[in-house]
Amino acid sequence: MSADDLSFRALHRRDFPLLQAWLSRPHVDAWWHERLDLAGLERHYGPTIDGREPTHVFVIEHHQEPIGFIQWYRWADYSEHAAQLGAERDSAGIDFAIGVPELIGRGIGPRAIRAFLERIVFVEPGIAACVSDPETRNTRSLRAFEKAGFVAVRTVQLPGEPCERTVVRCSATRR
Repeated sequence: MSADDLSFRALHRRDFPLLQAWLSRPHVDAWWHERLDLAGLERHYGPTIDGREPTHVFVIEHHQEPIGFIQWYRWADYSEHAAQLGAERDSAGIDFAIGVPELIGRGIGPRAIRAFLERIVFVEPGIAACVSDPETRNTRSLRAFEKAGFVAVRTVQLPGEPCERTVVRCSATRR
């Protein structure tokens, strides 16, 4: 199945109402826990948009229609969290959510992950792998990562969190 119908564009402030709607949907809120008002979105995502934070947030588009969001970052910029996961300094992390409920379970998540890695993350100099840490109970996300070529490497319990996370990894050379 091709990913030609998927594209990625940088998040803009004009996307905040859409992002707010996605974050409040039950299937996203269950895992993201970020029901933010517009002021909260500005505080959380404004510095990223302005380039003051090292995370890069994108809107996922399917047939040029926004359907979700995906972000990436270098684990070297988040060394404490990286150490808790066992993520190497030369690896990236990604997080994503499909915000449109009707598109869940149609294979778009794994295709979006693969396309994002190929087009955005793994073209960055010095990125050797991608490591992510979805909640272990988030079987849909774990399955999407698995279908995208990730392998579960460990389970961790992060300080202050009530749930376990499954650390998944994909080498840039395994694409």
